[in-house]
Amino acid sequence: MSNDAQRRVLLVYSRVGGGHLSAARALAEALEATGHAHTRLVDAYVECGRFPITLVPRAYAELARHHPRLWSMLFHGSNTPFDPKTVLGPFLRSGLRRVITEAQPDLVMSVLPVVNSLLVERAPRTEVVLTDWHSVHRLWVARGVDHYTAPTKVARLDCIRFGAPPAAVEVVGIPVRRAFTTIAGQPRPPARQTFTVLMMVGAEGSPRALDNLRALLELQIDAQVVVVCGRNEELRERVSALPTRLPMQVLGFVDNVAELMASADILVTKAGGLTLGEAFCCAVPTIVYDVLPGQEAGNLEFALGQGAVVHSAMPSELVRVVAELHADPGRRAALAAAGRRVARPNAAEQIAANVLARLDAARA
Repeated sequence: MSNDAQRRVLLVYSRVGGGHLSAARALAEALEATGHAHTRLVDAYVECGRFPITLVPRAYAELARHHPRLWSMLFHGSNTPFDPKTVLGPFLRSGLRRVITEAQPDLVMSVLPVVNSLLVERAPRTEVVLTDWHSVHRLWVARGVDHYTAPTKVARLDCIRFGAPPAAVEVVGIPVRRAFTTIAGQPRPPARQTFTVLMMVGAEGSPRALDNLRALLELQIDAQVVVVCGRNEELRERVSALPTRLPMQVLGFVDNVAELMASADILVTKAGGLTLGEAFCCAVPTIVYDVLPGQEAGNLEFALGQGAVVHSAMPSELVRVVAELHADPGRRAALAAAGRRVARPNAAEQIAANVLARLDAARA
């Protein structure tokens, strides 16, 4: 296929948590790799919105960090049958239309809830790729969306319950980047000389995350801790200053998360949908230490039901579970195997192939 015949795909995300961007990057990578698509990523709130909608990512980070109960109220209170474009339209509609007019896409793909009823007003075709495993929020679903890709059967049923046509919803998985795909299926690296606990504290760096990390750093085991803080330099400095009896390496934003996960003996993380999907591909034994009420509660419920994670609700419980897993390689192996059964390492590649097939069918 010539470059002139390439499909133009506009991927819509926003930095409300890191998962939506990770999903958009994974899909862009897979689509570009086919040689039949050209992609562009756009942050709906930051690049298309007008004040105060441009503050949504920052407000989400503040709620996640300091006010999880308020976020829970907003999440569940908005999970009702109303069209958000009546509220968001004055602040987003013109910016989204401008970007769609500039990009002239054959397809707009959204990995973001809430904005999809606005996208269908202008896009020639709209598809939605969900990034939550379970208990899907109804604002992922909008009248006029042509197709939905869900990660699980229960997520698919949620979409249908909220009005999506059954024939328009398929189950593929959560898209992860190629780095995680190449690791999936390979044997885990031999045990390193030093037992390694990898902790993802998230760029928000909530007090709950820091409390858990403080407890972890006082563990009486032979191990080292690697902490990933994302782009939050202030958080990185705070973490670096924590007292510790264990060797600790503190990282900011990194591009080799797959390598870090694959070489870790245990992953300690929040219940983000993309992070769990990546961890399962890497077959790293995973402990969830923090859950943001709302979408992350659904992710945890699904993962626990599959036996793919352990949940530690308190710092003292985290210390106990890490010590137990440190002493029990058989339990670590069983946990990793359960995660691998849930993993869908080729989801992004399959979604890309399906998208292009549907575009070809629509053009025929």
